Amino acid sequence: MNILAYPVSAFNAVGREFFGMVFFHRNMVQAEKLRNELDLMRKKMYDSAEVYRENKRLEELLSMKNSLDYKVIAARVIGRDPSNWSSSIIINKGLNSGIRKGFVCINFLGLAGRVVEVDSNYCKVMLLNDSSLSVSAIDQRSRQEGLVCGSLGGSLLMKYLPKDCDVKAGDPVLTSGLTDVYPKGILIGTVTDISQEYSGMASFAVIKPAVNLSALEEVLVIIP
Repeated sequence: MNILAYPVSAFNAVGREFFGMVFFHRNMVQAEKLRNELDLMRKKMYDSAEVYRENKRLEELLSMKNSLDYKVIAARVIGRDPSNWSSSIIINKGLNSGIRKGFVCINFLGLAGRVVEVDSNYCKVMLLNDSSLSVSAIDQRSRQEGLVCGSLGGSLLMKYLPKDCDVKAGDPVLTSGLTDVYPKGILIGTVTDISQEYSGMASFAVIKPAVNLSALEEVLVIIP
């Protein structure tokens, strides 16, 4: 009995090792399959969330488009200028859609920028935070007028304000309509701070743009 027990024990041990390897491999295959299925489910979830967000933006743009008194063309942001990444965008509409240089761009939150270059099927839009762009503006509460410009730091500045101007943090700032291409009453942003010029003879306001200029994905181009 003892002599036969050793081969049987050895056979059982080898059998356990063999079946252990088979089960281990099977478990690895099943685990890999589950990981792939989980990755696919995550992708579908992210895709669904992205489609929902895009539809939400488009609904808001369409609602705004229908409420405006002037004609607009919807366009998608397809790129940014590498030489001026933070303050210009490329959109997928151009001359063939009736867009011309100088036309104004908005979204459902407010003013975004102005078309500066146009091709047949795309154009370049200079955003509000570019230091070479300016627009006449008015404080909605006090009716104080000024000129809103971009700055090298990326924020907006409302310049040429009187030293004792009635402009306060939290005030909405709108286009005044004194600049022909910008329709009156478009929201530019909100005052965050007031300071005096170096000369001490005038003031300026720091404006937070209403539009998140670094995350634009769709715009409306105003057709005069």
